[in-house]
Amino acid sequence: MSSIRVSHAGEIILTPPRLPSYLRAVHELKPIVGKPADEDVKAIHAVIRALGAVSHLPTFYNPDLSMQLSQYLFGVQMAVFRASYSMELLPGEKSVFIPPELPSHIPGALNQVVGAPSDEEIKLAQSALRNTENLAISPQLFDADLSMRLSQHFFNIQFAAGRFVPKTEPKESYPAASQPAHEIKEYSTITHELPNLHDEGRRSCPVPEVEQSPQELSEIAQLGEMIVKAIKEATSETKNVLESMNRVLTLIKQDQSTVGCTGEYYQVFKNPLNQQGVAASECGLPQLRYEYLNKGYRYHLWMSPDHTARYLKFFGIGDNLIHDGEEPKLIDGMGDEAGRLILAKLGVTRP
Repeated sequence: MSSIRVSHAGEIILTPPRLPSYLRAVHELKPIVGKPADEDVKAIHAVIRALGAVSHLPTFYNPDLSMQLSQYLFGVQMAVFRASYSMELLPGEKSVFIPPELPSHIPGALNQVVGAPSDEEIKLAQSALRNTENLAISPQLFDADLSMRLSQHFFNIQFAAGRFVPKTEPKESYPAASQPAHEIKEYSTITHELPNLHDEGRRSCPVPEVEQSPQELSEIAQLGEMIVKAIKEATSETKNVLESMNRVLTLIKQDQSTVGCTGEYYQVFKNPLNQQGVAASECGLPQLRYEYLNKGYRYHLWMSPDHTARYLKFFGIGDNLIHDGEEPKLIDGMGDEAGRLILAKLGVTRP
């Protein structure tokens, strides 16, 4: 589990999660003290890409580790941000976020962002980062340094979008004399300390509760909400892609057969999948076998009654054709009907 702590000297120490051996072979992540070096950040990105490459392999992919690496990267990028930009701005001051220069094969152009970014500036940075990451499968075009800098730039402007309102920015005041006495009860009183006005002391202004300034909200909480929303959207997209891939693989598997020919007879052997994606062989069933007669175009299931009953149970069909129990038994006289039902399940519907 990744962790963030502060040393006796006041430096932030970022500890990475423990990696499995196949990822340690890519990069060994070490604790980071103070401002992270470029090589440290690139190593984290490389490990995240390596883990993402096996997301379709349940034996290797670990969603908990993926989450921990994302949290660790967030802490590292926050440390880079704090070392590069002031968290306390004077009135009128704005941070300037300068993006890396894009090569000709990356579409689009990024300009420097001053203060809070617009939605269009965020979308342009996100698109450039996505296009760069898509080139990870092509070593000749992929640039790990560019990917790291784009990722940091995207983090910077996302953070700026959630917190870029200087704490010392003067707040709009509502003169107390302009508010009717009976309406003042509906407002809360917030005390403001104005800079460089020691002779005036503090001024109390009634402000509607529904218009409380963003400064009173936790900056980290705002950023956290943005990150959670982005992760949910990315997770939803990934889930849809994986579901589509699973459907395609299932259809490919179900269509695989071994065919033998003897004269006018063709024997077809299959190891089909059920609705849960479980292969028949995993349930101790023999290969499903049926015959095809070239003369007359007829299909016929070629299995014992016990195996036929077990296949009905395996597919979850034909409950009315079997005696249910620890070992399902086919009802007498139902062999032909059971055969047609199983063949129909395989997509074989001709007589």
